Amino acid sequence: MSICSVVVHSRPEATLKVSTTIENMPHCEVMGAENGRIVVVIDVRNRAVMSDTIMALNDVEGVVGVSLIYEYFEEDDELGVPEQAAEPVPFADGGSCGI
Repeated sequence: MSICSVVVHSRPEATLKVSTTIENMPHCEVMGAENGRIVVVIDVRNRAVMSDTIMALNDVEGVVGVSLIYEYFEEDDELGVPEQAAEPVPFADGGSCGI
């Protein structure tokens, strides 16, 4: 299990469009957005998917950058949950990345 929070920095005039796009991405929940700063929580089982999701945020039109604020990671075997294959993460341009 991996949970992290990031701040997505966007052009101020693109804040609403960027936050709506992010809210529709798998594993992402927008917690707040104001004046070019968007707080996003990402919750996934696989660390590789976490990384791919953060990279996909950088590809959203209007995004200037993404800053990792906090990450919590716990091995699935510690939770008694079987390891899952990484899920492909769609990029803003329609492509995807998977492990």
